Amino acid sequence: MKNIAIGVLVVILASVLLEPLVELLNLGRENIILGTALSNSARSARDRSLEYEFQRNLDAKVNEDKFAEYFSDAFEAAMNVTRKNPGASNTELEFRSNDGKYNDFTVKLDFDEETDPKREQVVTKVTLEAVSDYKFKTKYLKLAAAAGEDVDYQLKEERVLVLTITN
Repeated sequence: MKNIAIGVLVVILASVLLEPLVELLNLGRENIILGTALSNSARSARDRSLEYEFQRNLDAKVNEDKFAEYFSDAFEAAMNVTRKNPGASNTELEFRSNDGKYNDFTVKLDFDEETDPKREQVVTKVTLEAVSDYKFKTKYLKLAAAAGEDVDYQLKEERVLVLTITN
């Protein structure tokens, strides 16, 4: 009987200790998925949003509306989300999860055009920042979040895309 009690105690303690470790692994995986989706979506939008008439002079000017549209399409496909505010703003995009796997995402786009003094060409720098409240996967942290405990964590990824055209 004593051995059974010790066995049950060990199982309970192991689950209490392993649950946060499993959550950390899930958190790392979610950060990797978000970062990859952000990078791939930005690369997808990069080439298709450059304005053609400026490419002859090797200037990398971006059509911000097209960039936001192409980025949204690729991000929706990569993360299984839907854009909540189409047409509202091209610098702050909001996405809702289709399958309830994630909380809402907010992606901020910042476009900055500069002239490169060496080559005298326009270079566009696009800063992308994605933020979302993390949705816990394990039972204990879901209960803690539901009880009003301060266990909030944000998924946050940032990428900088520098657009240049070389001859």
